[in-house]
Amino acid sequence: MTNPDRQDAPNVAFEWWNRLTSQRSGHQRAAIARMKRAATPIEVMYEPEALRLIERLPRDPDRVATLAGVLAWVGSDDSRPVARAVGRSSLDDSESADLSEARFRRILQTPPGDLMDAMRRLVRVTKGKANVRDLSVAVLYWGHKVRQNWIFNYYNVNAGRPEGRNTAPGLPPRIPQSEQ
Repeated sequence: MTNPDRQDAPNVAFEWWNRLTSQRSGHQRAAIARMKRAATPIEVMYEPEALRLIERLPRDPDRVATLAGVLAWVGSDDSRPVARAVGRSSLDDSESADLSEARFRRILQTPPGDLMDAMRRLVRVTKGKANVRDLSVAVLYWGHKVRQNWIFNYYNVNAGRPEGRNTAPGLPPRIPQSEQ
């Protein structure tokens, strides 16, 4: 079993998702459909494709199964961070967001054990186009720092970021072990 570090986890998840969605054989389509229908992380684990991701990402199996259940809904990758894609074009432009501020706040209040439904709804808002690496970081490391980064992205604010700019897609912010 491999043990990817924090920087590799989103890339491992992206590779898994890309392989699953690009081949599109009958087996892959059926696996995606079963993971989409799964109501809980344990139901996602019934699918061997999800177990492949769990094997490659030896973290909390429920969290990785949640990720598999969310990524099953992503049809294409987007270069923008997820919260930026559904958020405001500027801090003062509340009309430009695809996701209302109230719904965004509810997502931020979601406890890690309930992320699968919340993130699936978010992916549906994006019509299935989401940054797979950013979504992977969010699900795998959901906590204070991830939520803070999502707030900055949603409101299109550069505060708190190194050199005043957004973190590069696919490179999660360093989060202390105590917050994971």
